[in-house]
Amino acid sequence: MRGVRWQAALIAAVVMVGCSSKQATTLKADEVYFTEGKKALDKKRYLEAVEKFQQLVGSYPGSPLVADAQYLLAEAYFRNADYVNAVFEYQRLVDSYPSSQWLDQAQFQIAESYYRQRRRPELDQKETNDALVHFRLFIDDNPQSPLVDQARQRIDDCRSLLAHKLFLSGQLYQRQDHLDAAAALYQKVVQDFPDTPWYCEALAELGELAVRKKNLPEARARWEEVLRESQDEKLKLRVQQRLDQIGKPAGE
Repeated sequence: MRGVRWQAALIAAVVMVGCSSKQATTLKADEVYFTEGKKALDKKRYLEAVEKFQQLVGSYPGSPLVADAQYLLAEAYFRNADYVNAVFEYQRLVDSYPSSQWLDQAQFQIAESYYRQRRRPELDQKETNDALVHFRLFIDDNPQSPLVDQARQRIDDCRSLLAHKLFLSGQLYQRQDHLDAAAALYQKVVQDFPDTPWYCEALAELGELAVRKKNLPEARARWEEVLRESQDEKLKLRVQQRLDQIGKPAGE
């Protein structure tokens, strides 16, 4: 009888040890997922990293590691060029963990994720516009960030791409002899994007449209401005040749 009781006590002790061991493992599982996710991310095993960080974020919302895991989850998507999911996860960090150390970096990465999705100038520019908006928001919210200079360069790139899109649309209308529509688009480039290379390109085409409308003074004015403002030697040579072709104003 004593042996039976001893065996029962031993079994109970083993069960208690097993439960306490399991509980200890469970309590530290967030650290395990974080470490494994970080290791997978460093080794460029991005899908594995996503899985580990999702486990931590989804199962341990009260963990002190959850904000860092949320950022690294977004990073795993970003580094895997899954920019749509990256935007979602970065935004989730911004919305859910506004005191996170990664807040400004996440804001920048949202803009960068849109920037990485930009398309050729002849295609739709929704992502370019989204990138432009978010880079400006980033600068407004983080004027002292070391990433501000890079954000400004990205803004310049986006603006140049949007100007290029308008310029190409103007050329299309011009080839189809829709001269008023073409002029309106070139004029928009001139008004809205004077800091891009497409400013002088649009001026040159406005000069061509003026010639077609027999308005030689306007053509000269447009082309002379190109000669003053452009840094593109090929464009300046072409414009100078056109000026020579139409001749000087009467009386000169």
